[in-house]
Amino acid sequence: MHIGQAGDADSYEGNFDAATGEPLAHMRQRQDGILGPALMFVDTDLSTATWRGSVLVLVPRSYPPPTVVLNDGSTASTPFTSVLLDVYKQTAFYRIDISVRLEVSGEKRVEYRVNNTGPTYAFYVPGQTTPWRFAFWSCNGWSLSVSDKEKAALGGDNVVWDDLLSKHERVPFHVQVCGGDQLYSDKIWQSPVWKPWLKIKDKYVRRDSPFTHEMAAIADDFYFTHYAKCFFLGRFGDSMTTIPISTIIDDHDVWDGIGSYPDYLQFSQVFVQLKEYAFKYWRLYQAHTNQQLARQHGYFGKNGYSWLKQFGPYTAALGPDTRYERCLNRIIEPQTYDMIFDRLSRLPSSVRHVVVFLGVPIVYPRLTYIEKALSGIKSIGLTKLSFIAKQRAIVNIWGEPELSDDMNDHWTSEVHLDERKEFVLRLQEVARRQNIRVTFVGGDVHCCGAGRFASSNPAIPPERDFRFMPQIVSSAIMNIPPPNLVIRAVHTSAKTYDLDKHTDESMYKLFEKDVNGKSPPNNNTKLLARRNFSSYVEDLESGGLIVNIHVQNESNHGTKPYPVNVPALKAGNVV
Repeated sequence: MHIGQAGDADSYEGNFDAATGEPLAHMRQRQDGILGPALMFVDTDLSTATWRGSVLVLVPRSYPPPTVVLNDGSTASTPFTSVLLDVYKQTAFYRIDISVRLEVSGEKRVEYRVNNTGPTYAFYVPGQTTPWRFAFWSCNGWSLSVSDKEKAALGGDNVVWDDLLSKHERVPFHVQVCGGDQLYSDKIWQSPVWKPWLKIKDKYVRRDSPFTHEMAAIADDFYFTHYAKCFFLGRFGDSMTTIPISTIIDDHDVWDGIGSYPDYLQFSQVFVQLKEYAFKYWRLYQAHTNQQLARQHGYFGKNGYSWLKQFGPYTAALGPDTRYERCLNRIIEPQTYDMIFDRLSRLPSSVRHVVVFLGVPIVYPRLTYIEKALSGIKSIGLTKLSFIAKQRAIVNIWGEPELSDDMNDHWTSEVHLDERKEFVLRLQEVARRQNIRVTFVGGDVHCCGAGRFASSNPAIPPERDFRFMPQIVSSAIMNIPPPNLVIRAVHTSAKTYDLDKHTDESMYKLFEKDVNGKSPPNNNTKLLARRNFSSYVEDLESGGLIVNIHVQNESNHGTKPYPVNVPALKAGNVV
């Protein structure tokens, strides 16, 4: 990876005209040289019944600021104007804030155009008294180790994307929650610029070695270009023109395992500064903001970028940032937790559900036996651990056990269990005091399933149990599932555990039958190693959420739904 070479597919000059900023032919989606649009759902203003969103477009910096015109079927709006977020070389990032008044009893289709020219796009907003529908997916890309043959065997990039978009055409989604790993940025480490730094043997000399100007230039160019290609080409780019996004971050949006490495790496000059470049472009592409405007745009945290949004009057969506503040011994800073719970305490009284979106599932089988096995790996001299993953080196490029960051990433890692317990107990108080059902949704693990926290007393039904908190596991929309041996190893540890003396946790036997109608491999009924996404619909009659995990068929065409019940929490819940 080098800078300034027109033939390099991973450089700015390989995708944009260096003099004008015009996208080259393979990048061009519109005749006017604009990249985008990408829609984002910002929030619902319940006091004025207004849907708020934003549109991101990239334009050559010599162009005038873009505008967006909406048409909701009655009259066209006056143009919504843009704010310049940033500039890279000859390309400018613009955010256009848009708003739509919600009808009382009917959803509506809203058409829009950029600069009132070119294609007409459309999205859908619910009514004030109609149910919200949203989708969740994660892991939109391929690990570097996946071969072309393996990709082809799964049907390529778009099997699950095509199914999601087909369902959207029939019954539109109002939001798509992107659950982390929206792209895979691990390729950043293939640049030769890092080789001298990686050759430094002494950990502390490496920690203190400077982040050079050349490293900065490589980082800036890579993240800008990698994002542009991943976000504006393919089905994901198509989807963002019609289903507004809300995104949370996971490690591969930055690079594999970020935040779960020893302190000498995590706080090295190179890691610290490179992370800032990754988050710069996460803010621009995924959050439609920059460092200066992020708080104004609703993101909060001691240092990170968490969010809380109203999916209408009945459902609140919480997206904690579990990466920016993460270190080996902590996932989220205490001050950020306090901000989260302060905001939750002030939710409107109409809210029935809080859906907590986490990159990594919080209810998931314990992997402590694997953690212990990894602790002595470097001294044993092993090079592969075949029952965990094929063709994966035991020691990574930084000289650490390759799988240790994967283990430390999990909420169920021993080092995070106390923080996890405190987080869940505080959410139980939200559920109890405010009569709200809490549901967790997570991705990351390249398989699907469901589980729950619940009161240890089996006589308490879920409808009256404030400790009952379902977990939906939905991953990946594109990446390869793990081998069945991995699922079997994880399945073996999928037991019932005690969170405290009042609460236990377990995984559901959701997959009594595989998508082909047969028993799942090795009779692993709790986790299924197939690509998938999940959907959520408010049931306004019962107050619950209708949840389905849509799992890719063996034919590599379409999906099979697996339903999960998320009941409302009834008044007078058990103490």
